[in-house]
Amino acid sequence: MIGKAKSPKAAVLIVVVYIVAALSMLAFALTFRSRIAIRQAQLLIENLQQEEIARAACVQACGVLAADDERVDCLDEPWSVWHELVPAEVTDQSIGTEDSPWQVCWKLVDESAKINLNLASADLLSGLECLDEAAVASILDWIDKDDVPNPDGAEDDYYSSLEPPYSCKDGPIDNIEELLLIKGITPQIYYGANLDEAGNHSAEIDTESTEFAEADPQNSPVGLRDLLTVYGDGRININTVSERVLHAIPLLSDAAVAEIISRQRSASRKFGSMDDIQNNGSFTLTDKLLLMQIAKFNSNHFQLYVKVRKRGNPFWCEYVATIERQGENTQLLSWQRKSRPVIKDITHFTSSSEEGSYSKGLM
Repeated sequence: MIGKAKSPKAAVLIVVVYIVAALSMLAFALTFRSRIAIRQAQLLIENLQQEEIARAACVQACGVLAADDERVDCLDEPWSVWHELVPAEVTDQSIGTEDSPWQVCWKLVDESAKINLNLASADLLSGLECLDEAAVASILDWIDKDDVPNPDGAEDDYYSSLEPPYSCKDGPIDNIEELLLIKGITPQIYYGANLDEAGNHSAEIDTESTEFAEADPQNSPVGLRDLLTVYGDGRININTVSERVLHAIPLLSDAAVAEIISRQRSASRKFGSMDDIQNNGSFTLTDKLLLMQIAKFNSNHFQLYVKVRKRGNPFWCEYVATIERQGENTQLLSWQRKSRPVIKDITHFTSSSEEGSYSKGLM
């Protein structure tokens, strides 16, 4: 009888224990969700701060371009090297100072040092060592207006069979990242030495400094994004062009390539006019005829690379912009935050896609 009298109390005790345990689990879940929400809010704030800081670097880069002599551009000029952000007030923080929590670096690359993909011939593209005949054929099929594939190329029949399917563009390339959609163009071919083992595009930078330790572009693999562009009139700035691009030019002699490269980092020896080509004894007659057709000595389009991170963080956030220069005026043609090098879950490349945004506006 005594045992039976205690049974209801034991049952109540068990129920109470279950209720307390359930409330504890609920409290833990709410606390965990709250911590996640707080962290998400912090990341959002940091992303907004990174965006504003990167924009400040873009303004400084535009200022450097506006102050530069636009008649001749070469690799001994200030815009062509990595810069730390000049101290400035951004998002109510002092950026660029020694005690700033942010590290910011930026660099400009001359787009006229590259081959204009939309204007290039098959022979010129075939001269690039990272492209085989099939890849060249597929690029030409992507650009031409017909739907007849070149031998080893690809048109709608191929792209519609992929998962997910999409259409062959059959028109000029607007954004160089469209190459990643073309048959035979892998991320390794597109990014080259800029693609790390994890599949991310990044330069190596010491955690406690802003010194970039990038591979020597003349002695290491480079990607198509370093060799091709969609900007410019098709002429190549021989004061900034890479050796690999020069070697792709049919019939250009090795001696001419060596002569051009040797002059790029000397302000007193840079090419400034066609007379400099005509009067150069290192060029053969064929070299001179070729260079007269394709060479230029300055640029109106530049690619801007901005890297931002909190000090001590091993990961950098990269922004890429395209800037057009006309005299002392600059215009921002595109602005993009880079996250992953591969365009994923794509149905068709458009100018409004998140991974390949393309916008115009005045600086």
